[in-house]
Amino acid sequence: MREMRMWRNTWLREIALQKGLHVGSEIIIRERALLKDYTYITRQIRHGVVLEMYPFHFCCRMANGRKESFRYNEFLGYEARLIRLKENNCKAMKKASERMPFL
Repeated sequence: MREMRMWRNTWLREIALQKGLHVGSEIIIRERALLKDYTYITRQIRHGVVLEMYPFHFCCRMANGRKESFRYNEFLGYEARLIRLKENNCKAMKKASERMPFL
């Protein structure tokens, strides 16, 4: 019963897949901080490659060789740590969506 509930709540993963996140995607992580005037400042920018995708998080191999895990909320832009696809992945996804309009 628990497994059924767990797999039903994977809608964030499905949205991330539709936006182009998949195994082998190169990503950019921008860590932000909230200032007193309610604006954000970028503190650190890191790069990585997606290794594995799980129901509620995905794992990446970072440029420094470490393996880190991120939630899909961070990729979708709902957290202070922003995760975006690198520009070449976005262009490839755009071309694929032009060929296949159902993506």
